[in-house]
Amino acid sequence: MSLITLSESECKDCYRCVRDCAVKAIKINNGQAEVVKEKCINCGHCIEICPQNAKSVNNHLSKLTKLLEEEKVVASIAPSFPAAFDCSPGQLVKGLKKLGFFAVEETSIGAEVIAREYKELLEGWEKTLISACCPAVVSLVEKHYPELVSYLSPTISPMVAHAKLLKKRFKDLKVVFIGPCIAKIKEIDWKSSKSAVDLAITFDDLKDLFSLKGIDYRSLDEDQFKTNSGNWSRAFPVENGVLKAADIDFGLSTEILSVSGLAECMKTFEDILNGEISPKFIEAMVCAGGCINGPGIKSELSINSRKERVIKYAQQESIEDEFDVNEIKIDISRGYLNRRIEDKIPTENQIRLILSQTGKFSKEDELDCGGCGYNSCREKAIAVYQGLAELKMCIPYMKGKMESLADIIVESSPNAIIVVDKDMTIQKFNSKANELFNRNNEIAIGHKLYRYIDPKDYLDAWFNKKSISQKKIEYKQYNLICEQSVIPLIDYELVIGIITDVTERENHKERVAKMKDTTLEKANQVIHKQMKVAQEIAGLLGESTAETKAILYELRKLMQEEM
Repeated sequence: MSLITLSESECKDCYRCVRDCAVKAIKINNGQAEVVKEKCINCGHCIEICPQNAKSVNNHLSKLTKLLEEEKVVASIAPSFPAAFDCSPGQLVKGLKKLGFFAVEETSIGAEVIAREYKELLEGWEKTLISACCPAVVSLVEKHYPELVSYLSPTISPMVAHAKLLKKRFKDLKVVFIGPCIAKIKEIDWKSSKSAVDLAITFDDLKDLFSLKGIDYRSLDEDQFKTNSGNWSRAFPVENGVLKAADIDFGLSTEILSVSGLAECMKTFEDILNGEISPKFIEAMVCAGGCINGPGIKSELSINSRKERVIKYAQQESIEDEFDVNEIKIDISRGYLNRRIEDKIPTENQIRLILSQTGKFSKEDELDCGGCGYNSCREKAIAVYQGLAELKMCIPYMKGKMESLADIIVESSPNAIIVVDKDMTIQKFNSKANELFNRNNEIAIGHKLYRYIDPKDYLDAWFNKKSISQKKIEYKQYNLICEQSVIPLIDYELVIGIITDVTERENHKERVAKMKDTTLEKANQVIHKQMKVAQEIAGLLGESTAETKAILYELRKLMQEEM
């Protein structure tokens, strides 16, 4: 199961994570991003940069709550905590104990052991030694630079070292690591960590738990760490901190390097593989600036402000140790694996076939715009072949396809469609518009609208920002009667006119009206004659005259109503 999960309803296929993931551990499936766990190093960068907040980390707060209720639990808190919490160390300890922790210690106790080992290893190490404190660095090497596996320090991380020390000192104890790193949550499942660390959460998780339990740790009085580390091992989470703690001279030298940030780590490893550099020791951290910039630590402070807080705390005196770490023997060794997944490599013909499916038949068609998240069309075609990308991720191709579809709809419309910009210059003039208003069959696009029709309604719609609906208008110069709807698109600075030719319908209505007028006139003439005859007969028939007259008037009335 991947450590990072995705909310499908929130993922809006923007490809930001594909673009920003340096190790290309994001695949797109049916428009949704998925983390490829075989490639992912759990740096957490995709969570931070996701504009929809669609990605999150599986936290263990419910497990922690249960653990605190049932077991004796010690918190091992990472040395970057001064950069994460706006309170004194003693208040944080007090808050943790209110949550139910039996005791609180600094992980830097374990860092002290590892720093000492780095110093000793360097004395007999013949090739480059890469620090292995950062689990994302270890995953980066194992999954993407396995040629450098033998360069990794064969030592466990400070987190695991401290957990082992705790379990040597106390029986029946559970250890929970609290830090700024989400990769640590995964590290506790590694073979080298098994049975040492029982749970790992981030600083942000801890803040959520304080909030959930209604504990304002900043208002508490102070408590003490059970024991802590008063030397430079507290500086492990900042750049050069490992070097300082291990007492490794890192002055102006090419033999000792400190690199932070994923891109910088990758460039350094590639330089080693290419024989460009050959340092003796590399302090490597995937987060730029060190662990103080980890994904599990939300802070408004700058990196330098966080660094200053950590260093100032490192310079403080510690309480007297109740034990000597040198007297407690633990196994700090570990091994590494080549965990690289070999990607399928397509042939040139297969790449060309995929490119052709997005309208790229020559090098000139390959825009290399990067909109899909890949640096080039060719790189993206290879990702499609490997099942990491989809054809429809090509934005220029999909845009062209949609424009083509829109053009088909507009061109096949039985109505004239004329689009002008705010200056009444024609931008679109479909086939029906040409048929009705462009008898010279010239290219209308680019000409002013008044060249073809009266632009009054278009101007009114644009300046009043109001649509005109089905207005009847006669274009005498074309012998046309039309119904015209005009719609201003303010955001696009365009006006669209949809014109329906109703000439035939209006002519038919006029013919029918004339026919009715003629019929009425003839009916009146007949009635008039009949009345005249009736009057003559009435004179002869007497009383029946009035009745006949009434019937004839009724007949005329009915005919007029029918009109």
